[in-house]
Amino acid sequence: MGFSNFWRSFILMIALVGTSYSHAATDLPRNLSQGDQIRTLQILGFGSASKILDNPYPLGGYTGIEVGLSTEFIPAEDLSALGSKTQDKGEFNYYTLTIGKGLYYNIDAHVYFTPTVQEEKMQNFGAQLRWGFYEASFFPLTLTAMVYGGGANFSNLINVSSMGYDLIATVTMDRLAIYVGGGRLRAIGTFIGGPDGITADQNTVTQDIVEDHAVFGINVDIAKMFIAMQIDRYADSVYSGKIGFRF
Repeated sequence: MGFSNFWRSFILMIALVGTSYSHAATDLPRNLSQGDQIRTLQILGFGSASKILDNPYPLGGYTGIEVGLSTEFIPAEDLSALGSKTQDKGEFNYYTLTIGKGLYYNIDAHVYFTPTVQEEKMQNFGAQLRWGFYEASFFPLTLTAMVYGGGANFSNLINVSSMGYDLIATVTMDRLAIYVGGGRLRAIGTFIGGPDGITADQNTVTQDIVEDHAVFGINVDIAKMFIAMQIDRYADSVYSGKIGFRF
């Protein structure tokens, strides 16, 4: 893939973000007790963790680079009932740009980050490393291991770091890939205190939670473009979609 084609695709992703539908930013509830903080971390910390969102077969098995734009939806109804409560219902929606590169035949790396041109007052970033360690000889089944880590900031009131690992099984049929898997995820959240902070006692507090989760996704290839849809099941179900290009 030439660098000119890569940058044209990257600029297209930026343009899609800028022209996408937007809505009012989600308000975070204040006066969070310890129990409220843990529930908030379950919603936002797990929900903002790294997603697969494409064909899990590693890029290292192909030649080239991947660039994509994802949109992710975190359910916020329970969030609005915590602490001092808010009027927000529905979902916390944000966009993420991803870039992937094959490192070796069956190993690849992806980085992701949120662009600044979006309504939600949050930033998200991270990376993942994938290893396609098994490919069946007589059936279109592959197994992929993935480790990942990242961070997120919500309105400068909650800082989250997350890290985890997944094992994914993928069945490929022509241009359709269906993948299922699961793993374990750890989220560490710092809740800012003080008079303008988010905690009930005005102290800055760190919470640390770990949870198993399951993932199900579908990836459809259309020439060099792909469309992926995914459901991640943590304490809540998180929905996400992605459009991208592989070269």
